[in-house]
Amino acid sequence: MINLLRMDLYRFKKNRIMALLLLIFCAFQIFGIFMMRQYESTLQDIGIPVRAMNESQFMQHVLSQSPSWMLMYIMVFSVYFYLSEHQSGFYKNYISMNNARTHSTVSKILILALFTGLMFVTLFVADLAGRAMFFDQASIGDWGYLLKMLIGQFLLHWAFAILMLCISMITRHVIVSITAGLILALNVVGMLLAGLESLMSKVQLSQYLLVNTIMSSKDLNHSGDLIHVGGVAVFSILLFSWVAVRFKQREDLG
Repeated sequence: MINLLRMDLYRFKKNRIMALLLLIFCAFQIFGIFMMRQYESTLQDIGIPVRAMNESQFMQHVLSQSPSWMLMYIMVFSVYFYLSEHQSGFYKNYISMNNARTHSTVSKILILALFTGLMFVTLFVADLAGRAMFFDQASIGDWGYLLKMLIGQFLLHWAFAILMLCISMITRHVIVSITAGLILALNVVGMLLAGLESLMSKVQLSQYLLVNTIMSSKDLNHSGDLIHVGGVAVFSILLFSWVAVRFKQREDLG
């Protein structure tokens, strides 16, 4: 397990697309804040002027936008990191090791957690820099609330990365995996299900979908919202991790 994790970490550190994605994401996030400044008067319908937002409020506003650029960048990296190894045939060098399939999958899940964490660090730094440059303020607000929000959103986005790992394993095709990821990042499934629910019943199960939860602004000082976010995140991580491991164990690698 440790040796496989070291190999994946080495690939991660040498992976140019990882650094490129983080750099592009940072640049576009700052550019997005610049555009918010140019059209600030059109954003008053969100309830709080952008200029008056603290970091928690601003980050929730950014993450609730559709399409989710965070999910798209995570999707691209998740698909590329898995399929680049699979298509090169490098996995054949270790797949005969005892429990290699399980350990390899767990290793990649941990690498996805690392990349997701770096995405949130980049988002945090870019937000502060952009708000300081274009809104002349970069208030943090309540550190406790910000920490809860970051942990909750990190777990939700990590779960999405693991979902994309599952899709990549099953399809073994870049274009198909990217297409599925775009549909999920655009929340097409969630919107369709929500529309059907509004016509057929009063039960709102769509609110518990992973991407719907990511894009919904929650008051994490409210225990119900906190349990909702934590429950969906933990359940999704466990479910998709189990699916990935089980599929890899049964996969025909011939």
